[in-house]
Order: sequence, then structure tokens, then C-alpha cells
Amino acid sequence: MIVRKEMKKLVRQRENRGISIVIGARQVGKSTLMDMVRGSLAEPSDLFNLENPLHLSIFNDGYISFLHNIRAKTICIDEFQYCKNISSVFKAVYDLNPELKIYATGSSSLEIQTHLKESLAGRKLETILYPLSYGEWLSGEASAAQEIAPLREDFDIGRRTPEDEVASHVASLRRFFLYGALPGLANLSREDDLEKREYLFGIYQTYLAKDIKAFLKDESMISFNKALAWLALRNGSQLNKSSLSVAAGISTRQIDRYLDVLSGTFVMALLPPYSNNRGKELTKTPKYFFYDQGVVNSIIQDFRPLDLRMDSGTIKEQFVFWELKKYMDIRFSLYYWRTPDGREVDFILAKDRALMPIEIKSTWNPPAIPSGLAAFLSRYPETKTAVLLYDGSERRGRFGNTDVFFAPLHRAWELPGFFTVLNG
Repeated sequence: MIVRKEMKKLVRQRENRGISIVIGARQVGKSTLMDMVRGSLAEPSDLFNLENPLHLSIFNDGYISFLHNIRAKTICIDEFQYCKNISSVFKAVYDLNPELKIYATGSSSLEIQTHLKESLAGRKLETILYPLSYGEWLSGEASAAQEIAPLREDFDIGRRTPEDEVASHVASLRRFFLYGALPGLANLSREDDLEKREYLFGIYQTYLAKDIKAFLKDESMISFNKALAWLALRNGSQLNKSSLSVAAGISTRQIDRYLDVLSGTFVMALLPPYSNNRGKELTKTPKYFFYDQGVVNSIIQDFRPLDLRMDSGTIKEQFVFWELKKYMDIRFSLYYWRTPDGREVDFILAKDRALMPIEIKSTWNPPAIPSGLAAFLSRYPETKTAVLLYDGSERRGRFGNTDVFFAPLHRAWELPGFFTVLNG
């Protein structure tokens, strides 16, 4: 069983009156997480799955009397997006039955998201569940294969990873990049590539059939499919709406609509550029990343090993982006940095006005300081720490007044904690 890092937080929320809501894309493990939370609570709880018409009718029709008469102190509502008035249900629980705790999970509905924000301000505790982090994936992969130990949970800036362990993680990450991190893959045969491809294609088809058709209604699915394929082929790049408009034969207004749907269903996230008005920097065009590399591979039908792909650098960027997102809290912001002449830093992690640039390189040996990172540190000399992730072990360097830490790619998840220790 893969234990999700969000579970402890959700169990602690039992003592908070707020409605604990877990949202995320399809098949990221929301229902399984709910079962794990229920099993960890001190008292019994009732479960309602709103895909079940009988359960749905309770909340669509007579939920007020139901909420008054229920005996359980905790109820769990799975697939809440099927109930059109779910925000009214949540509000009624909070206002009329303060002793009743609700946990709820749902795939995003843009309309419901709007209602939840408007009606549950101050009443909800929202958790976004993403696909597995590398550490979570590795805990299942390692127990099955017994090839590599799970990631250490103890945070240690000074730890040096043995070279053979780094090499094992490099090999493990290549498998991680191939099929992605959706939890359902853990139930499939490790050796059956066809089964994994069929699973991912099924996720892709279900997303189009259920979510997208519901949102776009009478709009052209052909145009959306063209736009989705175009975006997937350029995953991790700057979002060029003009080129996408020409390629898919759609207006920029339609593009904005599609992007709203993709981000609203947690299939895509935008990475804004960083600018502090020190000279000329690109300040408007975001990058974008799909939520899972396996799904991207399924959309573009490319499951070749990392060594054979032209986008291997982007795949590593995608990995680091989501590792940071999964382990950041609300105190952090994430950007990229680029100048008009093309000098770029992959990520800028920001917290309380302090900055930590992060660069990724595909090399076994400690690389020289890249020109983009050097340009950033020259422009922001007050930066205390920079990180360069690569395929080798830990090293230290210096650029001007800045400490530069070289670290293995698999330690990307530690960087928010690393930043906090160094900058407070």
C-alpha cells in the first residue's frame, strides 16, 4: 500500500470544523486516500459514493432531514461533483450540524469550483491531490522490485548520496518518466508494457469522454483534440497562443476556454515568469506543464526510453516542477526566468522575498555554472543559494556571493525544505 503524504494532514483535520475537500484530476487516488483516512480515524464513519444513484438522491432531495438524523460523527462523500447543489449541502452541514465532520473528494467541475469558492469561504479546508511523488511511487516500486531503498524521510542538507545509489535512482527515474505516476499503475504487472499503455490510453479517453464533453458541450471536440495534441508535443515550453490558434484552427478566445478547462480539471498548470523590473525580462508569457508524463506520452504516442527522446531535458523539467509543487506549501511561489536574448533559469523558488534559482542539467559530472544561472546571479547578487540538479552526487561551488549546491535529480522534493532551513 502506498501511503500518501496528505493523509496525516487530513487525519489532523478531524478536529477542525471546516469541510475537508480533496480535489484533483481523475485517477490520482482520491477515493483510495479517503479510505485510508477513514481507516485512521478513531471513530467509525459513514461513506457515500455519489456515483451511486441511491446515495446521490439523498443529497439531491432530502439532505436537510438526513443531516439532522445522521448518527455518525464523520461522513465521507466520494465523487461530490455529481451533486449539483453540493455547495448547499456543505454549507448546511457547517451551519446546522457543527458536530458533524465531512470529508469529500471530487474531480473538478468548473461550475462547482466557482460555487465552492463563493459559498464556502472560511468553511472549507481544500487539498489538491496530484499523481504520486517520486518518493511515493518509489515506495511501491521498491517493495515490488526490491532494487532500491525508498527515499529517506529525514532531511539532511549535508548528506552525500553514494555514487551507486545515485546511479540506481537515475535508472529508477527512467521508469518513472516512461509511464508516469498515476497510482493505478501500481496494480499492473511491472513487466507488461502493453497493459500500462492501455491503462493510460483509457484515462485519456475517459477524460475526453466524460469531463471535456461535459464542459465544452456543443464546441468542436476535433478542435480540442488538435489543441491538446499540439500542447502535449510542446509540454514544458512557453505558451504561444498565436501558433496554437493557427495549428488548431481556433480563435484565441477558444484557446482561453480550453486552457481554463485543462487547468480547472488539474490536467495542466501554468508557470509564470519571474520579474523584478531589473532590466529587460520577459514578464507575460507563462510556461505550462501537464500533470503526468505518462499521460503526455499516451497523448503523443511516444513511449521511447529517455535516451532516445529529443525532449529528455523537458521531461526532467516536468519532473522537478511537480516535485516542487507537491512539496511546497502556501508560503512558496514558483517561477521561471528568461531574458529576451534567451538566457534562462528553469525555476525560481520564492519565499518571503528570498529567491533560490534551480537549474537542471543532464550530465553525470558536475557541470560549469550555466550562462543563464550566471546571468541571474549577476542580476540578483543578494541570492544566498542556487541549486543545480544533475545525474551525479552532491557537490558545492560558489558564484560571487552565492553558494551553489549540486545535487542528484531525485532530491528535488527536498528543495522547499532546503530553502526554508537556509532562509528561515
